[in-house]
Amino acid sequence: MLKKMINNAKIDIEIHPNDPLLIKSGMSTVGGADMVFVRTYRFDGKDEPFIPGSSLKGMIRSYAEKICRSLRDMPVPVCLPYLEPKKEKEGEKRQASCGLYFENYKKKVKPISSPDIYSLSCPACRLFGSQSFIGRFATSDAYLTDEFRQNGRPVFEIRDGVAIDRLTGGTAGGAKYNMEVLTRGEFKTTLEIRNFERWQLGLIGLVLRDMEQGLVRVGFGKSRGLGSFHAKITNFEITYYNRNINSLKGLSTLASKEDSKAYDFFPETVDDASQLPVPRSEGLRYIYNLTDSWKESLDPAVKDLVKYIEAVKWPKNIEEYIAGRS
Repeated sequence: MLKKMINNAKIDIEIHPNDPLLIKSGMSTVGGADMVFVRTYRFDGKDEPFIPGSSLKGMIRSYAEKICRSLRDMPVPVCLPYLEPKKEKEGEKRQASCGLYFENYKKKVKPISSPDIYSLSCPACRLFGSQSFIGRFATSDAYLTDEFRQNGRPVFEIRDGVAIDRLTGGTAGGAKYNMEVLTRGEFKTTLEIRNFERWQLGLIGLVLRDMEQGLVRVGFGKSRGLGSFHAKITNFEITYYNRNINSLKGLSTLASKEDSKAYDFFPETVDDASQLPVPRSEGLRYIYNLTDSWKESLDPAVKDLVKYIEAVKWPKNIEEYIAGRS
């Protein structure tokens, strides 16, 4: 389905720190802090802090998985991306990685078609991807906003850290370290979902709501007072290609019957979807701006998400597929 252009969601957001942030750089330093904030060079040969898209995608995926797990207890509806099949520990039963399942299968048996990989994957892997599937969701690196770059400057502080001796409750000898944290800065980035099922848009909408309210943390030291931020949605657009429609629709409605069956798209559960605003036309694209109404517009998508998680066949479907063909 990624070879076709059916629909697309583009969401521009700003990230404003509530607490100090630390996105650790992989580069070693000489004479500086033990942990330094990641930087890049963009303008005038000067470095500036940024938040890598990989960090943002990992944060959003992790939080989205928590939402899915909150909607159904047993069996758990999403996999653990790092967990190898047959190496589950206590509390990890039937949560092995979809991608690692497929990789092991392809090494021993034969390739799997893209429709089968998608239809057999857990909800998180369907949206964010795995070792065997690129996914529908993408993030850009978050750079300083133009306004902040013109009117302000990033502020860093050096914070001391120390390990605690679990026996004495005091400082563990030789375990002191320091870290460079960002205390002032504003970032902008873009999230994109290409060829989405409607429930996928609902899941991202729930994550965005909590990001707006400062309930999501990013980076290092999230349990130590670091990483809190709030997001501001500056632009929210949905695009349909060669389709001028009135209400929010996803792939299960827009794709052909053959593709819907092959990829096992989840049927949309309600027909009373809120009306979309009048679109602007750009060639084959019809672009709907939901910046001021995205929460209300995504209500049907959230209802789809709840029904989908209740009904999702994973992990039974992937277990039966692997067992039946190995």
